[in-house]
Amino acid sequence: MACTYRLQDLLALLKSKAPATADALTSTFRRVEQGLLSVGLKIHCLDDGEKFDKLIEGLGGASKILDVNHYKDARASLCLVLPPVGSATSATQLIECLEQFIGSPIFGNRQIQLQLCSPGQLSARASALLGIAFYLGSDTLRRYTQADLRTTFQSCFTHPRGIRLVLYDAGGDFDNEFTWWNRCGAREPKLPFTKGRTDLLIGSGSRLDIQNINLVATLLVHSEYDGYWRVLGQEFSVEMEALLERHILTGLLAAPWIRQSWAQIGDDDRFFAALQELVAYAYGESTRVKQRRLLLFERWRDVPARPSGILEEMQRLLSKYRKLIERQSNLVSQAGEPA
Repeated sequence: MACTYRLQDLLALLKSKAPATADALTSTFRRVEQGLLSVGLKIHCLDDGEKFDKLIEGLGGASKILDVNHYKDARASLCLVLPPVGSATSATQLIECLEQFIGSPIFGNRQIQLQLCSPGQLSARASALLGIAFYLGSDTLRRYTQADLRTTFQSCFTHPRGIRLVLYDAGGDFDNEFTWWNRCGAREPKLPFTKGRTDLLIGSGSRLDIQNINLVATLLVHSEYDGYWRVLGQEFSVEMEALLERHILTGLLAAPWIRQSWAQIGDDDRFFAALQELVAYAYGESTRVKQRRLLLFERWRDVPARPSGILEEMQRLLSKYRKLIERQSNLVSQAGEPA
């Protein structure tokens, strides 16, 4: 997809409603935090999109901002592509500025579907881990229909994407002018790839979703592209697969979570069946945990709690690796350039 305007132009427009945050982003939007990946966002609007009219006109009009792109949620009236920023923090602040400008919530809004874009195309297995980690780590349990995952590129002749949660880009604009921590720890001024993204359809998303996806995508991309966090990425993959094995869900990794160029007939159905199995298991675990806690509170408060289920296990796993990155990156900052 093409982004035909600069982030500076968008921030200048947003400044009228959110001056402090827009000013801060103007000087920090390319800043990379802790060697994590840059973040791109797309906003799919499922209603008439009228609340975005003033914003779109201020950026140059629909013909420049919207009509140049043919990709969007199949149900959406518009898809607004945002220029990439250096961190999940900046991405969150940018959305908060947009919320103030349009006078309507974006986070947690069922009429707004978010898509988060990460540089670097992940392998099929890593794409599966990314999608599963997003779902289990979110602060919102979701049920899906196939309509939730249909896009205008579902059956596109040149770039078919199928019905998927995780998507490859379709060869649009790619900004690699973001710092990359390489294997040796040196901070290179550009990402090590000039094209290729792995996107995730968040749906009605949250701040935590953006943080979690950015964390997991960074670990997996560094693991596959020999970045500074490669060892942590490999360890995360091992722990994530062990978590799935404990819950007898390892078979989910064999499903086609990403549409490959050699996709077979029926892959959409095989993926969606795996997603539905994950959803059903997560909802079942959530119900069992709530019932167990109620029972412990009412009758067995002196009995140690049993394991808390896959959702809290996933939260603990994400928290562990977030703390590991924070601790190691702090040591890096204290010592100057990584060794």
